Amino acid sequence: NEQDTFYLPDGRLLRSHTSSVQIRVMENTPPPVRIIAPGSAYRRDEVDATHLAQFTQMEGLYVAERVSLADLKGTLEFFFRELFGTGTEIQFRPHFFPFTEPSVEVDFYWNGAWIEFGGAGMVDPAVFEAVGYDPEVYSGFAFGLGVERLCMRRHGITDIRDLYSGDL
Repeated sequence: NEQDTFYLPDGRLLRSHTSSVQIRVMENTPPPVRIIAPGSAYRRDEVDATHLAQFTQMEGLYVAERVSLADLKGTLEFFFRELFGTGTEIQFRPHFFPFTEPSVEVDFYWNGAWIEFGGAGMVDPAVFEAVGYDPEVYSGFAFGLGVERLCMRRHGITDIRDLYSGDL
């Protein structure tokens, strides 16, 4: 299951993404909305060179009138090229996420391979209806990026576990 994660003995769930911040902001803030929400996330991933069971996710949300998929793509391309340089190769692949439509995986080319960097998409109009936004007036995009992978790419670290090993 994509949302497999960790449960505490009392049944509480460790969050598998930081999207809960986005919904709380939309429930309490009229558009336009522009937020970045970093936080810890937990998933039952097999630990390897690019995966950990706990990681830092950076969520973004932009809601206003006439926001498009082109705005999402342009925002992420600008961010990655500012962070990693103008030659950074980025691709967007169709994917499914429950609260965005259309949805995409965002990958970058590094060390001879495409590596997933995060997920993104246009906020589903049903989400806007649930928080009292008029989906005929407002649209928006959301994304979630792995901060550790940003750090790895930026500093040439090839194994994510090195970030937590304590070995300088």
